[in-house]
Amino acid sequence: MSVLASIFGPSQSVAASDGWFLQSSGAPTHAGPAVNEHTAFELPVVYSAIGIISDGKAQLPIDIGRKDGDRREAVDGHSLDRVLNLRANPYMSAFTLRSTVQSHSLGWGNGYAEIVRNGRGEVVELWPLLPDRTWPIRKDGKVQYRTTIGGKNYVLPQERVLHIPAMGFDGLIGYSPLYMARQGIGLGKALEEHGGKFFANEARSGGFIEYPGKLSDTGKTNLRESVNAQGGLGNAHRIKILEEGAKFHATTITPEDAQFLQTRQFQIEEIARLYRIPLFMLQSHAKDTSWGTGIGQMQLGFLQYTLAPWIIRWEQEMSFKLLSEQERADGLYIRHNVAGLLRGDAATRSEYYTKALDPLTGWMERNEVRALEDLNPKTDLDSRELPGIEVPV
Repeated sequence: MSVLASIFGPSQSVAASDGWFLQSSGAPTHAGPAVNEHTAFELPVVYSAIGIISDGKAQLPIDIGRKDGDRREAVDGHSLDRVLNLRANPYMSAFTLRSTVQSHSLGWGNGYAEIVRNGRGEVVELWPLLPDRTWPIRKDGKVQYRTTIGGKNYVLPQERVLHIPAMGFDGLIGYSPLYMARQGIGLGKALEEHGGKFFANEARSGGFIEYPGKLSDTGKTNLRESVNAQGGLGNAHRIKILEEGAKFHATTITPEDAQFLQTRQFQIEEIARLYRIPLFMLQSHAKDTSWGTGIGQMQLGFLQYTLAPWIIRWEQEMSFKLLSEQERADGLYIRHNVAGLLRGDAATRSEYYTKALDPLTGWMERNEVRALEDLNPKTDLDSRELPGIEVPV
């Protein structure tokens, strides 16, 4: 039974001292706001970027295959199929588990999942481990994982933990992308705070009060409080009253003059650069041709440069830790099926399949095409001769 399953129980409050999310003060930034992995998620572009990659990766089906020389074939009915594609544990779908662990890798730099096996050594469950409470250590030439669950400390051997690290220095622990980019994220949060205060102050950047006489300290305080009480969006467009000849002079610096909007757009580009995401996927209207000139080319670039490195990390870790030594010796491996992401639009697929089925230069059978289109095979379809074409023997 999983360590996590034994104490999972009812949902816990985020604010609980032993809850799933342990809040910390965060690292200070030059822009002012302190940033940690939790507070960084409050920035919409960060939440969106991590969600795009995590959900994009988690939606890919995972296949169990066997390599025998130059031949590759699918392995049907393997016990891992249910855990990886349907239900990771009694509380979580496979999609939820994989998306969660991937988001931990993108946020904290390391994603962990506890591996649970039955008496025959088959993997029957996967449980996410909190990235801010789990870390690997080397001891006596072996890797172990220390983790805290429900306020209790546990040590798990390497074979019981699926570990998906981000880019790191020592090859064992991945860097936290959000910590490494904390200055840019801090600027983004500062811009949001500035924008909120700007509009809460009736879209005015500030001002000063001209008074004909001399005010005491108490008078200055009372006047300032009186003016502030009349501000805010709730008092917008209402008549303001200044007594005894006081005059208000607004300093009207527009957001454009302060390069507010341009800076906010640049911070979106910074997060896109951090996670290698095309700008259009972050709902940005900035022109970006570095990924290609069409949506199809951009999607292909997203697969090759964004998802593929994570896919390889997952495949190598799963093949090593979820398959037995005997299964690996027999040529079994785990792979993601990315065909769905490569399909493109109907016209592109039609052109591709036409070339793939060419009797002289093609490399596919028609039932293979039907399988890619999620259609059932047809009997003797691949053995039919094409009329008017002679294929040399």
